[in-house]
Amino acid sequence: MPSNRRKRRRPLGKLPYRKLFVIATEGTKTEPQYFDLFKSQHLFIQVVKSKHHAPHQVLGRLKDHLKQKDLSPSDEAWLVVDKDEWTDDQLARLHAWSKEAD
Repeated sequence: MPSNRRKRRRPLGKLPYRKLFVIATEGTKTEPQYFDLFKSQHLFIQVVKSKHHAPHQVLGRLKDHLKQKDLSPSDEAWLVVDKDEWTDDQLARLHAWSKEAD
């Protein structure tokens, strides 16, 4: 007599890679909450936050974090700061780093 149980087969192969976005933010409350909204099954977001808010400090924090991680070539590192609070010279350092990192 045939069984009424359904046969389930688990698909073989690799799990899809969840692309990692490492985001260093100037803020410690609003920005992390905002980026948490983007987490999904296919994206993995790590927000790097600290008490220091100057652009060069946010960049330093991001660099330190990236040294400790083994990133895949498809992963990305982002830096988020408010333009209105900082001088063009301070932001130029961030821009120069982003060009080096390409």
